[in-house]
Amino acid sequence: MHEFTLSRRGLLAGTALLAAPAVVRHARAAEQCVVGTWGGDYARLLRENIDDPILKPKGVDVVQDIGDENPRVSKLYAQKKLPRGTMDIACVGALNGYRVTEGEVVETLDETKVPNLKHVLQDLRMPAFVPHIYSAQVLVYNPDTVKQPPQTMSDLLDPKWKGKIGMVATAGSWLLQAASLHESGTTTDFDKAKALMLKINGNGLRLYPETDNLAPAFKSGEIEVGMIWLARSFMWRNGGFPVAGHFPKEGSILYVSGMVLPKNAPDKEAAYKYMNALLQPSAQQGFAVHMGYLPTVDDAPLSGSVGEQLSLPEPKPKLIAPDYPVLSKALPDLNDWWLKNMQHS
Repeated sequence: MHEFTLSRRGLLAGTALLAAPAVVRHARAAEQCVVGTWGGDYARLLRENIDDPILKPKGVDVVQDIGDENPRVSKLYAQKKLPRGTMDIACVGALNGYRVTEGEVVETLDETKVPNLKHVLQDLRMPAFVPHIYSAQVLVYNPDTVKQPPQTMSDLLDPKWKGKIGMVATAGSWLLQAASLHESGTTTDFDKAKALMLKINGNGLRLYPETDNLAPAFKSGEIEVGMIWLARSFMWRNGGFPVAGHFPKEGSILYVSGMVLPKNAPDKEAAYKYMNALLQPSAQQGFAVHMGYLPTVDDAPLSGSVGEQLSLPEPKPKLIAPDYPVLSKALPDLNDWWLKNMQHS
């Protein structure tokens, strides 16, 4: 477990992946950086805050290879022995960042190649993973109907919330870490975590297939409380949905999204420029304004209404990074248990 308080603002690789259509590189004088990324708002904001304003003027042509994270990680392993892969940058969560580092498929980074690494918050640093944005897992509630919001995860056991609790079905491992933190002060006491989640499930927990399904459920009154990322509650509230976030007394688990550089990237110099650009203050602030994710650097202050909504309350909450080595080993069991005991209960 790695705890800190900020005062600043399975592998599926195979021949099918090797044969899959890849981004075509055209012979040209300009540098080209192929970025394996998620689509939607994330891809759009990469274009608007990094690709076009920072890299295009420097002669770097960015091509987005859009897809889901697990196939993207599998592609890294499938292409590991090739002299040239198909991606210069791969966007992944910090857990997969840890895994591909251990799998020796990505480059270890240093400040001489990515100077802005010196601004990355110390507690978010990893040897081969550049943290781009992060958010904290918080208790959420409908401020129009809930006058005394839950303060800890166990408050969700109150009978008054029966049938009115909402969470995301695919967030099992994150919810189990939060339950473990509540029960024992660590993120890895999974037996106690499972017991708490079963109790919450018994109080009428509603599981939704997608994250954004929760927002309309709050608006319709189907649910009144739940647990989700602070960034989502920020987006929903600004979108007119009645959702507010509250940091649990026991602390909040962190989700960190970032990027890695494959060892066989075709254009490593362009990749280094991309990684440096994503740590620029303007790029960090752009994601905060539009998605509610917090900057991972110490030189991107947030101001105005965004700063007010995303500022950490006093006293500063405990923000807890996952124990990635333990979580990585436990994940298959956690996912299997969640599927059998929560989603199919």
